[in-house]
Amino acid sequence: LHLSLLEGSEGLYAGIAGEMARRGEFFDLTYQGIPYFNKPPLFFWLLNVSTSIWGDHEIALRLPGSLAAVGTILLTYVLGSQLMSSRAGFWAALVVATSHVFIWYGRRVLFDSTLTFLVTLALFAWIQVQILGRSSRWYLAAFLSMALGAMLKEMHGFFLPLLIMVLYVVIQRDARMVRDRFFWIGLAGAVALLAWYAQLLSAGYQHHFLLESAVKSIWSSGLSGAAGTAKDGHPIYWYLGMMWADFFPWCALLPSALVLLWAQRPLRSHPTELLLLVWVLGLFTAFSLATLKREPYLTTMVPGIGLMIGYLYHRSGSSSEGPEPMSPLLRVFLVILALVFIGGMFFGAAPLRRRWLVSEPVVSPVFVVIMVSLAGMLLYAAITARLRFALRMVGVLAVAYVVLVVNYVFPAIDQAASPRKATEELKSMAKETGPAMFLYIPGWPKNEDAVYYLKRDSVVRDLPDEEAVRHAVRTQGPIRVITEESHLVFLQRQAGLAVETLQEFRQPGRKHLYLLSIQAQG
Repeated sequence: LHLSLLEGSEGLYAGIAGEMARRGEFFDLTYQGIPYFNKPPLFFWLLNVSTSIWGDHEIALRLPGSLAAVGTILLTYVLGSQLMSSRAGFWAALVVATSHVFIWYGRRVLFDSTLTFLVTLALFAWIQVQILGRSSRWYLAAFLSMALGAMLKEMHGFFLPLLIMVLYVVIQRDARMVRDRFFWIGLAGAVALLAWYAQLLSAGYQHHFLLESAVKSIWSSGLSGAAGTAKDGHPIYWYLGMMWADFFPWCALLPSALVLLWAQRPLRSHPTELLLLVWVLGLFTAFSLATLKREPYLTTMVPGIGLMIGYLYHRSGSSSEGPEPMSPLLRVFLVILALVFIGGMFFGAAPLRRRWLVSEPVVSPVFVVIMVSLAGMLLYAAITARLRFALRMVGVLAVAYVVLVVNYVFPAIDQAASPRKATEELKSMAKETGPAMFLYIPGWPKNEDAVYYLKRDSVVRDLPDEEAVRHAVRTQGPIRVITEESHLVFLQRQAGLAVETLQEFRQPGRKHLYLLSIQAQG
């Protein structure tokens, strides 16, 4: 959690929470002094509570989402144990904890891990009544969690679990839910809570809680365009391609898990199998039809995917007649997975160089040998059709993959060109003898992470506009300015200013920072 903030959104949300605390205004958010209406404020309240207790740093900022991620893992384990077996619960929780999308986004200063926890909690409470036959008071917990999800990230948190609930009861032709008084009490309480929350906020946030606005923002143009391309440029099938990367390495088991679940028809006679199919396919379809498509959104699907693969492990280990035969489909995907692991250990540095500017070797030779050996064991198990051994090896490789990412990849990215590293160097230079150093990135920055670090203390003062730059030059003579590429070009074109680039700090995603020397021309 202590590594540098990354990819912009973390710095953006940290900056908003910081401005909220400095202004003492918790119901009207701003960023760089500009009103921010894109999300409701609940998530930023969580960040503020954490930083108020622990201090304004990376661990405190990431703690709320990370605790929610741990909660999701625990909920998935309990659900798998209740619906199937403790074996299924263990493997389902392991899938959640080790899937690529969860490793990458579960710890981040993002909405998605907290939203995933609230959606999973709502479904957990609903399952207690609908499938496990427990007290209908669980509906109250389900709707409370759905209301909190909507308070966190618009109506997504309400509609996503509701979609799964409705699809399930419609397919089952089961009307018990709508005949239960606690269902309606919970629904009314959720609506009342959302109405109270919306009334606390200014007019700019009201669209987050209007049904028509929510539908338009999610699905209005999901099927528009010649080939079903959403307005962000991603085609309707985009998530299908992302499944391999985001649910790595468990993606190799997904097709077989789907086939196994589908084979249990008629599904109305198998409530657990129906629930898992509705959970995964319902969310996947909704996301695919949505107007905007973003990789972190798939985090919400991870618990369902985990339970689906937990079901595969449950079935593979429940037969008393010896090991089941390995299907050709599963064998092919396991062979591919083993080869991907082997190839990744030798060629995986190339994408790190291109995307994250990592130039030094990342993985130790000993770890390469270990990973290749484990992948070789999986390859052997797949070729010889040893089903249970192969499934165990997928789990071992998933754990090894976590070690690889957390112990090698994340630190390498942090060391190569992290925003924190660049800004620490700049602050060190600001403290040395020389012209005064200022930050000039007005408006919405391209590198929100770097701006967060530069504004976290008063080492580098902020120049809000061009006139402030000219005033600083007039009063202090030559000055040094930290800026981004677009503002560098702008300053170079200004009459009366002599601008020289002293140093470039390369950042991933072409979010480079520039240290300039500026003085009066002539």
